[in-house]
Amino acid sequence: MKAFRFRLESLLHLRGLTRERALKEYANAIHDRQLAEARCKELTDRLRQIEDMVADLRNEGISGHDQATFLASIEYAKDALAKQNEVLRLALEDEELKRSSYVEADVAEKTMLRLKERRQEEHLHEQAAKEERTLEDVIGSRYSVISPTEISHETA
Repeated sequence: MKAFRFRLESLLHLRGLTRERALKEYANAIHDRQLAEARCKELTDRLRQIEDMVADLRNEGISGHDQATFLASIEYAKDALAKQNEVLRLALEDEELKRSSYVEADVAEKTMLRLKERRQEEHLHEQAAKEERTLEDVIGSRYSVISPTEISHETA
């Protein structure tokens, strides 16, 4: 039986490498998004902490100068949180882009693998049919040699 050889093996290998690279980029995008979410949570917690401190100091009585400082801190924390939310939005967009790129690369590789499997099955069927024809030829040639001899013995 002739060995199976897939002519597009190098393309299949390339698609596998592309899928692996896309998977790695997707994982990095997930990590970046998680870091951005954690930073947003930290900034939100810090903002709440400052607001709670201002509320506590207002109950005790706070000077105008101290209140202005706390209000400036609150504004700074809100600005930082808004900027971080934008970073998070961009990270989410990048993650989605990398996910779709990975899915596309994965589908391309799986398609090529299915093609390889189909071609391998076709090869096996062709080889089996070829062997069967060869066996039929061998059997047929033996029968044709035996058949005339048997016929001449039976008539005599």
